[in-house]
Amino acid sequence: MSLNEVTGRIGVYAVSRISAQLPEVIFREQRSGDTGLHAHLELTDHFPKISKSLGLQVRSADNERIERSARGYVCRGDVSHLTYWLQHSIPVLVMVYERETDRVLWEVANADTVDVDGQEWELLVPNDQVYGSEAVSAISALPCYSPYLARLALDKPWMELVEAERDLVLEIDEWINRPSARGSLRLCVCSFDGTREAVYDWAFHIETDMPYTFRMPELFPWANLSVDEEFYRDKTLETDADSSSDPAPIRPWAVEAGEIARFMLKLSLNELGRSFLMTERFLRRGEFPRPSIMGNIDKSYENGIKYKLYKKL
Repeated sequence: MSLNEVTGRIGVYAVSRISAQLPEVIFREQRSGDTGLHAHLELTDHFPKISKSLGLQVRSADNERIERSARGYVCRGDVSHLTYWLQHSIPVLVMVYERETDRVLWEVANADTVDVDGQEWELLVPNDQVYGSEAVSAISALPCYSPYLARLALDKPWMELVEAERDLVLEIDEWINRPSARGSLRLCVCSFDGTREAVYDWAFHIETDMPYTFRMPELFPWANLSVDEEFYRDKTLETDADSSSDPAPIRPWAVEAGEIARFMLKLSLNELGRSFLMTERFLRRGEFPRPSIMGNIDKSYENGIKYKLYKKL
């Protein structure tokens, strides 16, 4: 057993010991399966309130992937674990055990608290969030999302890039004569100078006989997919697309050696993506689109004191 595994086990025991002193908390260790969760908490309460379950990943402050800062502990990990957590139907907490003080710090892992950089995520577990009796009410108030809503929350930074009129493109390489359940994608952000920066590169699974392009709408339910017309025009010297105003069909820009089809697709927000961003901002900050009241307003209404005061604001 590695040093990280040993210190991690010590952290799990510490959370179990603290939980045993909290009457409204049931601690259940996760002993099988590599899911990135070490345990589950069940928070119980009296009727009419309902119980709530949470997933836990427990780390020790001595872990080599943890960095101490003035504000707390910066935890890092693989995106595969983060994806699992954010698509879970229950909230997931990252806990850090501090041996010198014998205390456990915690933070929820969600789209607001986690930063993703390439294939790694980063989360600050703050010094002032100590697991104990005073933390139970705050933890029990954490929202539970459906896995579909959590899926959209995970993709929110990409939606916001598109909304800010940044070009987001999807590079796909598909072996067309080799049925396989595994594929790979690269999501890139285009800078204003035209250069592309890969922001996410990951593997996925599909039916062995399903072309990749049929799976893309499922992987990006919030986006409309279209070919990058400028890129295709430069690569293929096509002129047919210029003669029609209709969107060009999804197609590869090249099939190399009759084996590898290469795609370059642009993402734009569809109705689901726009609605999610609007709903998410309303739920978190109370923002909503305000209707315009300018136009054909009756003069008697405009002459009212309330309207005149409003116009001066």
